Amino acid sequence: MGMSSTVRRRSVLGYGAGAAGALAAGGPATAAHAAPGASPQGSPRRRRAGRRVAVFGAGPAGLTVAHELAERGFEVTVYERRNVLGGKARSIPVPGTGTKGRRDLPGEHGHRGVFGFYHNLPDTLRRIPFRGNAHGVHDNLVRAAWVQFARTSGRQAIDIPGTPLGPGTLDPEAVIQLLAGLAEEVFHLPPWEAALGARKLVILMTSGKERRFGQWEYENWWKFIEAEGKSADYRRLLGGGVQVIQALKPTSASARTCGQGGEAIVWDLLQLGSDGPNNRVFNAPTSEAWIDPWGEHLRSLGVTFQTGHSVESLVLSGGRISGAMTRDPGGRTVPVDADHYVVAVPVDRAVRLWSPELLAAEPRLKATKKLNTTWSQGIQYYLTHPVHVVPGHVAYPDSPWSLVSVSQSQFWHEEFTTTWGDGDTRDSFSVVISNWDEPGVLYGKPARRCTPRQIAAEVWAQMKQALNRPGLARLTDDNLRTWFLDPAITQTGGAELANEEPYLLNDAGSWDHRPDTTTAIPNLFLAADYVRQYSNVDFSSMEAANEAGRRAANAILDAAGATEPKAQLFARYEPEELDAAKRLDTDRYRRGLPHVLDF
Repeated sequence: MGMSSTVRRRSVLGYGAGAAGALAAGGPATAAHAAPGASPQGSPRRRRAGRRVAVFGAGPAGLTVAHELAERGFEVTVYERRNVLGGKARSIPVPGTGTKGRRDLPGEHGHRGVFGFYHNLPDTLRRIPFRGNAHGVHDNLVRAAWVQFARTSGRQAIDIPGTPLGPGTLDPEAVIQLLAGLAEEVFHLPPWEAALGARKLVILMTSGKERRFGQWEYENWWKFIEAEGKSADYRRLLGGGVQVIQALKPTSASARTCGQGGEAIVWDLLQLGSDGPNNRVFNAPTSEAWIDPWGEHLRSLGVTFQTGHSVESLVLSGGRISGAMTRDPGGRTVPVDADHYVVAVPVDRAVRLWSPELLAAEPRLKATKKLNTTWSQGIQYYLTHPVHVVPGHVAYPDSPWSLVSVSQSQFWHEEFTTTWGDGDTRDSFSVVISNWDEPGVLYGKPARRCTPRQIAAEVWAQMKQALNRPGLARLTDDNLRTWFLDPAITQTGGAELANEEPYLLNDAGSWDHRPDTTTAIPNLFLAADYVRQYSNVDFSSMEAANEAGRRAANAILDAAGATEPKAQLFARYEPEELDAAKRLDTDRYRRGLPHVLDF
């Protein structure tokens, strides 16, 4: 196998021990959720000793902790360094752009997709009330019926249906586009390379858990799919595809993580084990459709929010966290006193809290400083006329910056012109930039070395290369009114830009550096997408953050000796038909043999 089996199997044993501990702290319980405003048993909610919780960070993970615990009668205070809730999931309105009673133009970190293989997050969405919706915020999700892979150099685009073709999705024009794109791809991707890619995915699907964590976790995706020396299409579609879809770097990302996402997408396309359509978006800006109603609901449950308060340090005394220090909007230091403390900030900020005293009490946190981050930020283009390429996302596999876009107004239930902006803007074309390290087509510089204005011009040019054809120019300069780059990207005066909100990068072997929700400090808990997740997907996503929040809430229930039922955890779909193949592979792995298809 070309690896140290002893080292790899030791890591697998660590995974098994961690999984057992995680399940003990709150495995996939099936008990009903507590009704808002009441304990799970239906009695009036009352505050009891040892149930005060301080949550640092109001992203999806922190808000999930607050949601689960507030439903169970805990006294929760959430501290957030920004003046708004939602973390990287929030919308970012463009200040001063709304006129005559209209709301400011909506900005985002990027388009927001809720995939069918998400299960924990949709459950939370159903439990957030929204006026007129029987199933709460979840009813604000609408199906994105197609995904287009837009090619450059005159290549035919490939349109992939979001659900199995049938009534409601059998659009003749879209079917023609799909067949034409696939037919052209046959002449560019050698059949032996297509067979190799399919075999590699089947290897991952039929690998046992021990091999996944003992071998594929330590091999990067580029090496796993044998991308070197292959055709440009193979490298772009199978290699670069993980950067377009999962914001992972193919040359460093774990093959296990990439395969996990690929497998989930395959089952979604077949509608196996899915929560709903494989790709859904909100019918309004994310904060309006989800985050703002969530905050209102949590306040109704008694959650207190301290926005503009940044956590500065954790105070350790007698082997426990005895307090924390935050800085308020005026720059004053404010102490925090609670029974339980949850660090729900991203990993790049969490590591700043690990003092020498804290690391001495919990040495496993030292490894979190080895975790890497990546950039995956959005830019919005505001248009005079809508550009509806397909009813869904558009991926640009040939773009140097690994772009994905979506025309948003086609999904929003309010009319864009009368709701947002100055009355002359009719669409928000939202784009995510996932590769900030490759030279662009206009300036020959990577995105992180461009000015914001150059980034706007470069992304626009890369999309035009893929979307515009002779006689069909979808993107035209006269249609572009203005643009808005994620304000997390800032100029520092140096040659490179800075990013205040990077994302976790699932490098090969990074599982070893990721902590569990519980720590050796009995009243300190972690909740963020970098924390190990065992139930569904564990790559950086809203789903992983939501599961982390649920696990942290369950761990606090245990620590407090609470009798309320645990927050439910939803497992990923794994077809029983592959169980025999996985058992065979586990046996082969334990005997030091490669996967039966790994030749």
